[in-house]
Amino acid sequence: MRYPNKRYGNPTELAYYAMGVSLADLARRLRRDERTVRDWLSGRTRVPWWVPEILRLKRMEAELRHQQMGFDALPPRLGLVRADVIALRRPDEKKPQDDLRLVEQAGPVTSSCAS
Repeated sequence: MRYPNKRYGNPTELAYYAMGVSLADLARRLRRDERTVRDWLSGRTRVPWWVPEILRLKRMEAELRHQQMGFDALPPRLGLVRADVIALRRPDEKKPQDDLRLVEQAGPVTSSCAS
């Protein structure tokens, strides 16, 4: 859906396409001053209609170029953060399963006690 006001671009769309891109790089891509781009992103001034359109087209061209060259899809810039914690064991620690494997490899334990 297009932004209702055709004179100005959607600031949320600009923020989406600017995710993960430095301010200097974004200003260079749009051929505008960093202060102007910072004002657009902060909402201090309105975004011209062509800014989100240019960023959208540049992203589409990059994806098409990668597809034509045989690369996989572009990796997402930011992923979802989960609350799962991965606890890595130290290299000097053994897993409890390792002890079981050693016992199984040794074979049955026979007692050679003479009574």
